[in-house]
Amino acid sequence: MTLAAPAPDRDAWLTFAALAAAAAVAQRMIIPIGRHQGFPLAIVFLVAAALLLPPQLVALMGVAQHLPDFVGKRFPVHITLFNAANYTLNALAAWGAAELVRQTALGADLRWATAAIAAAVALVVLNHLDLAVMLRLARGRSLRASGLLAPGALLADFALAGLGVVFARFWLSNAYLLPLAIAPLLLIHRSFRLVAQLGESEDRFRALFESAPVGTALIDLDARIVSSNRSLEQLLGYRGAELVGRSFRELLAEDGTPDRDADAADPLSDLLVGERERFSAERRLRRKDGTTALGQVALALARDAQRRPHFGIAMFEDLTERRQLEEQLRHAQKMEAVGQLAGGIAHDFNNLLTIILGRTRYALRLIGRNNPLSGDLDEIATAADRAAALTQQLLAFGRRQVLRPRVLDPNAVVTSTTGMLRRLIGQDIEIVVDLAPDLGHVRADPGQLEQVIINLAVNARDAMPGGGRLTIRTADVEVDESVDADHAPVSGEYVLISVGDTGHGMDAETRSHIFEPFFTTKEPGKGTGLGLATVHGIVGQSAGYVRVESTPGAGSTFAVYLPRAFGVATPHDRPPAPTGMLTGCESVLLVEDDDGVRALVGLLLSEAGYSVLVARDGKEALRLAERHQDPIDLLLTDLVMPGLGGAELADAVAPLRPGIRVLYISGYAGEAPAGVGSVVPKPFTEETLLRMVRQALDSPVSAAPAQTPARAPAG
Repeated sequence: MTLAAPAPDRDAWLTFAALAAAAAVAQRMIIPIGRHQGFPLAIVFLVAAALLLPPQLVALMGVAQHLPDFVGKRFPVHITLFNAANYTLNALAAWGAAELVRQTALGADLRWATAAIAAAVALVVLNHLDLAVMLRLARGRSLRASGLLAPGALLADFALAGLGVVFARFWLSNAYLLPLAIAPLLLIHRSFRLVAQLGESEDRFRALFESAPVGTALIDLDARIVSSNRSLEQLLGYRGAELVGRSFRELLAEDGTPDRDADAADPLSDLLVGERERFSAERRLRRKDGTTALGQVALALARDAQRRPHFGIAMFEDLTERRQLEEQLRHAQKMEAVGQLAGGIAHDFNNLLTIILGRTRYALRLIGRNNPLSGDLDEIATAADRAAALTQQLLAFGRRQVLRPRVLDPNAVVTSTTGMLRRLIGQDIEIVVDLAPDLGHVRADPGQLEQVIINLAVNARDAMPGGGRLTIRTADVEVDESVDADHAPVSGEYVLISVGDTGHGMDAETRSHIFEPFFTTKEPGKGTGLGLATVHGIVGQSAGYVRVESTPGAGSTFAVYLPRAFGVATPHDRPPAPTGMLTGCESVLLVEDDDGVRALVGLLLSEAGYSVLVARDGKEALRLAERHQDPIDLLLTDLVMPGLGGAELADAVAPLRPGIRVLYISGYAGEAPAGVGSVVPKPFTEETLLRMVRQALDSPVSAAPAQTPARAPAG
C-alpha cells in the first residue's frame, strides 16, 4: 500500500467538493454531549471520503472541514490546528485501513463491506485515542475521566461512521438514494440537539435546585420525597438521601398553627390530586433530632403535558432567625418608647421637685430647727429626695440624665467602690476582685460608673440570700460585630467589667425582661424594679452595652462592655467639700420658662447678694441684654425653652456682652447639645446652685464658652 496515486480526475474533485462542503457545514453543527466530547456529524463525510477519494484529497478533508473555524475564529488557533491535523491523520488512517482490505482476495461485495468497517473503526478509535491523549498531556485528565473511551461515546460515533458507509455505498450505486442516508442524519442531529438541550436544562435546574438558599424538595403524588436539596438537608439535620422516600407529612410538626391559605381540611392532599395549584402557610418542620424549625411552607403542583398532576414542589423558608430579630426589634422599640416616656415624665418631675425641695429647705432655714413644723418639713424634704433619686433612675433608664464623662481607669473605680460594697452586701458574701493589669481606659461619668457596679452588686446580693461569692473582673477585649451582632453596636476594642454571682440564676423568660423598668422578681416592697434598667441606661448612654449569662441554679454574670478610650486618665477622687463664700454682688441674667423654678432661683440668688435680671424666655432675655445699661456678668439660662433655646440665646448674647459667662440649667442630658458648658442639674439644692454660680463667675473669661467676636449693637 502506498499513498502515491494518479492525480485526481474531474469526478474525484467534484466528489471532494461535495464531501468537503458537507463536512464544513457539519462541523458548524456539532452538538456538545459531554465535557470533552460532542456529536460530530463530519465523521459521516470523512468516512465516505476515505472510501470514495484518493489519498491526496482525503488528506485535504480535515483542512476543509475546519476551514470555517479558521475564518470565524471559533476556537483558539492552536486548538483548531490540532483538530485539523487530528482529523486529517485519522481520515488517512481510515483510507489506509480500507486500502489494506481492498488488496485482499475476498469477494468484491465482502471486500468492500470489510473495507468500509475497517475505515469506520480506524477513524473513530484513533480520533478518540488522540483526543484522550491530548487531554492527558494538556490538562492531566486520565483516560477514564475524559469519557472519550466510554462505550456510549464510541457507539455514538460508530453510528455516524455507519451512516458514512451507507452514504458512500449509495454514492457509488445510485446517487438518487442519498436522501435516504441524509434524512436519518438530520433526524439524529435533531434528536441529539433536543437531548443536549434537555441535558443543559436539567443541569441548570439541578444547579438552581441544589444551590437555592431555601429548603426545597420534590414530592410524588403520595406526598413522599423524591429529591431534596442541601439547604433542606442542613436545616433538618439529614444527610444525603436520608430524606428520600419519607412522607412529607412526617416532617410537618403539629403545632396548631392555622393555615393562611387553607379552605379545605387537607390542603396538601387537595394539591396533589389537582384540586388546587398552590398552598402557603406558616408551619413547623420536625428536625431529625426532634426539635422544630418555624418557617414559611410553600407548595406548588407541577403538571405533565396532558395537564395531569405530575409531582409537587415544596419549599421551606426558615423564619426562626427572622422571628428572633423581629422580637429583638419589638423589644428595643418598646424599651425606647418606655425610655422616652420615662424621660419626659422625669423632666417634668424635676421642675416640680426643684420647687418642692428648694422651697422646703428655704422654709427650714427661715423657721429654724426649734419650730414644731421643722419635723414635717424634714419629712417633705426626705420624700422629695427619694422622689428625686427615683427620677434620676428613670432618666438613667431613658439615657437622658446629665453626665460628666471623662477618661477613667476602670480599675480605680472598681477599687474605690469595693470598700463601700463590703459594707453594703453583708458578711456572708465573699467578694473576689480580679483586675487586669494595664487595663485600658474608658470615657464615662465616674459617679454613674460607680452606680452601675453598685446596682449590679446589690442585684447579685439579692440573688444569694443564703450567702455566696461575688466576683468582679476587668479585662481588655476585642469585640467582633459579626460574632456579637445581637449586642455590640460596632466592632472594636472594649473594656469589660463583669459582675458574677453564685445565686439562683434566671431562666430565659426572666432574662428577656430584666432591663425593663419596674420589672422585678422580688417580693412587694423589696425593690423598685429600676436597678438593672438604670444600669442599661447608663451603659447605653456611654456607648456601651450589657450582656447577661445566667442559668437557673448556676448563678448569673452581667458583663458591661465600654468602648476603650485613649488618653490620660484623670485621678478618681471624690470632689472635695466646697470651701469659701457662696455669695456675691455680680449681675446675673436669669432665664427660665417655668414660673416656680424662676421665682425660686431668683429668690436664692437675691438672698446671696446677686443683682438678678429675670426673663421668662429667650426673646425677653435678648431684649434685656440689649437695653440694660449696666454690666451683666453671668447668663443663667434653662437649656430648653419655647422659641429661643438656651444655647441659641448664649450665642446671640455673646456679641452683645463680650466676656459674659454662661451657666445652664437642665433637667436631663437629652436637652444639652454638644459643646455646652457647665450645667446645673435639676433638682438642685441651694448650696449646689450657689456653688456653681460662684465657680462660673470666678472662672477666667477664656474658660467661658466660645463666643463670636463682639460687635456694636445696631442703632
